[in-house]
Amino acid sequence: MGQPRFLLVSRPAHPHGVRAGDAVVWRLLGANNRHLGQSEETFRDAAACLAAIARLQQRVDRLRSTVGTVDHGQLWRWRLDFESAPVACSTRSFRRQRECQYNLGLFLTAVLDAGAAARPLSLPPLPHPPVPRSFGPQSRRSPV
Repeated sequence: MGQPRFLLVSRPAHPHGVRAGDAVVWRLLGANNRHLGQSEETFRDAAACLAAIARLQQRVDRLRSTVGTVDHGQLWRWRLDFESAPVACSTRSFRRQRECQYNLGLFLTAVLDAGAAARPLSLPPLPHPPVPRSFGPQSRRSPV
């Protein structure tokens, strides 16, 4: 296994692909490439995103964590704040509070061990909504 790392992801800022400017976010991947957490903020470019990662690593011991429920109390998520500003959040929801807290601990440990990816991953805008594909053979019936 490798070591934890930050991944920069560049996406169009507008959901319909109107290019008013790109938005870059970071995600923290564990040694097994599982997403541990992501930035709450979007950044205008990779340099600003890398600077935010450096600030996160410098301030990790001063972050305030919050664990709370979502979806009418059915699932749990965590969030990290620095001076009342959201900095990071879980990338998924958890069925149990202890799983959420465990994931938060993994995230905090990985922040200090992680290095930033050398280049951001750029995702082009989709020209139209994706068309569902079927996997496997389709049976064709003749009309009755």
